[in-house]
Amino acid sequence: PFLIYIEMMYTARSFIGTFLALCLIAKVTAFGVIPRTNSAAPSSTTRLHFFGGLSDAFKNDDGLGKPQNAGLKNGPKYNDNVTVNGKKVEGAVAGQKLTAVANKVRVKIPVNCQKGDCGTCTVKLNGRQVKACSTPLPTGKAKIETL
Repeated sequence: PFLIYIEMMYTARSFIGTFLALCLIAKVTAFGVIPRTNSAAPSSTTRLHFFGGLSDAFKNDDGLGKPQNAGLKNGPKYNDNVTVNGKKVEGAVAGQKLTAVANKVRVKIPVNCQKGDCGTCTVKLNGRQVKACSTPLPTGKAKIETL
């Protein structure tokens, strides 16, 4: 067991020494001052060459076609017909939880469980009692009243 321990320590020391040597070499060759040749004034510029060999790896592949927007296809569905305790809500998105919609106009709805089990967050939506933490905002008219 003692010889295995010594062998492991020698291997770890060798690995650390090799790693430090590679880091030192990378530091020396990664940064360099490149003089400008086409300007009249004597000046130089610094360029990062650490990833120079990988510059082509980050280019787009022409065979993939035209890049598409990674966001929503038709954008979010805004509902401009929303009020909370008589306050008009601007920028409410259909499908948001009612607690988030109420927060936009700084109306606090108390919540405990976030699942609709406890009933702490009960509000009236168009006259019907619903749990605000689990009810999404409808696309039509939405009149929210806290209890």
